[in-house]
Amino acid sequence: MAFNVFLNRQAAKFLAELEPKLKGQIREKLKELEHYPKLKLDFVKISGEADTFRLRSGDYRALFKVYEKERVIVVLKIDHRRKFYKNLPRQ
Repeated sequence: MAFNVFLNRQAAKFLAELEPKLKGQIREKLKELEHYPKLKLDFVKISGEADTFRLRSGDYRALFKVYEKERVIVVLKIDHRRKFYKNLPRQ
């Protein structure tokens, strides 16, 4: 059974402001999250956070949270790698 993938307001706004080529590449990666956890994507668990992961797409990163029971993935943040890690929770 597939997961539903949603973007929060901040992630959707960032994605909308990207150039069309980058936007398309990132959307394709996010669409593949529907098949979580049977993914062949570059994603890593964020330490200190429950069910929170980072997905890599070229020079961009997406932070997402998985809700197993509801079969939902919420993309919390998308940003360029230089800015992405500055405001992540630290343990």
